[in-house]
Amino acid sequence: YIRQTALKGTLRYMFNPPNKQHPTNYKQFLKTFSYKDKVLYRTIFERHPDKIKLSKEKFAVNNLEKIFGATFQLVPKIGFQAMSLRDLSSETGLSMGGLYSSISYKENIAIIVKDIVAIVCSELVEKANAEEDAKIALEQVIRGYLYTSTALQPWFYFLYFETRSLPLPEQEASKNIELEQVSEMSLLLDKIRDSETSPVSSEDIATMMLAMIQERYLKPWKYKTPDKTIDDYAEHCLALLQRLL
Repeated sequence: YIRQTALKGTLRYMFNPPNKQHPTNYKQFLKTFSYKDKVLYRTIFERHPDKIKLSKEKFAVNNLEKIFGATFQLVPKIGFQAMSLRDLSSETGLSMGGLYSSISYKENIAIIVKDIVAIVCSELVEKANAEEDAKIALEQVIRGYLYTSTALQPWFYFLYFETRSLPLPEQEASKNIELEQVSEMSLLLDKIRDSETSPVSSEDIATMMLAMIQERYLKPWKYKTPDKTIDDYAEHCLALLQRLL
């Protein structure tokens, strides 16, 4: 019991040192998360004027919210390739003209999803790298990926399964998101671990951590009970990482 208590204390100190102000639970994270609700769709409107013909932000934002919401409802049932704009029109209640003015081509939906996932991943890594302490930065990255992919679960889920629906250059960009996630965690792990005493490489550990992160947003049905919160899952990931280190 004493050894277990000491280990828990070590974990809390290693990944949550005192006097460090950064989100350590999902509720705190959501307070500072930029891409929520209408803000997310305003971001899309601002970043993709070449794909959205509507010039009035209010109408475009409302339509985009309906279109992406409907897409995330339809795709798990019928697949993105099989989904038509007519399916979207029926699901959203928008006319075909309203759809065309909001999303010129169906493929633009996949491109925009990739863009949003890339943005949020890039920004959370940038925030973590501002930390001088590599241990704190690593915790921020792991929590950041877990919390972000929980807040935007349909977006991450869609991109994982529908990367093949993107144009070839965009497919490579989508794959690079995952490669960069492993690379960033590997670099931080190299700073805090003794590679000479471990048979497992930093890249292998980072790959394992990413697989655990993906497990959470790819199979949300496994974690719907009250005793399986995202905060508990984050703590379990960090505890396992500590044991590996």
